[in-house]
Amino acid sequence: MLATGGYPVPAEPEIPAWVEPALWAPEFYPGVTIIVEAPTGFDSRRLPVILFAAMATERQGLQSKSLALHHDGNTYRVQIRDARARDRAAVLIPLDGGEELRIAEVRRFIRYLSGLPVPPLSRTLGLPIYRARFIADAICAYAGRRTGASHRDIGVVLDPSVRHMNARQWDTSSQRGRVGRLLRKATRLAEEREYLTLLRPARFRLSR
Repeated sequence: MLATGGYPVPAEPEIPAWVEPALWAPEFYPGVTIIVEAPTGFDSRRLPVILFAAMATERQGLQSKSLALHHDGNTYRVQIRDARARDRAAVLIPLDGGEELRIAEVRRFIRYLSGLPVPPLSRTLGLPIYRARFIADAICAYAGRRTGASHRDIGVVLDPSVRHMNARQWDTSSQRGRVGRLLRKATRLAEEREYLTLLRPARFRLSR
């Protein structure tokens, strides 16, 4: 990723996710509703104005738009692949192993459009808090390593008590082992594209 000008993490690290949610590609994350133009002969609803107001703020191409809508504490990730879908909208559901998750998210989006109560996002599409914290620490450790920080420097940032350890204590500490595990995980995430597995639930596989 870095060779092509990307970040070592899949989103701008200076912007909190609750301010500017990452826009994931639906090929990797089944929580994105894909909107296309409906086939000829079908009746279809017109997409709400709020959707296109949000599109107007996105700096993307005219034909394909990705955006995140927020309403009553819920976030809806949408990709509109054809401008003509505004008047004749349909939903695309690839049969890629994640169709049940995609259908559940489409139902959430339709209930939002209809003004009905919306169930929470499927737990399968989210990260447990403990896992999210581990990944956040791994990203922190990786960023430090790339700027030349030592394992111990990273340990101090993650756990200030490391500052008061002598060399022998540090060499045998659990904190030192944890920094090593974090860096190994972060390397796989950033350099081997393993971060995509964070978006794809374990069952998101096409049966053979």
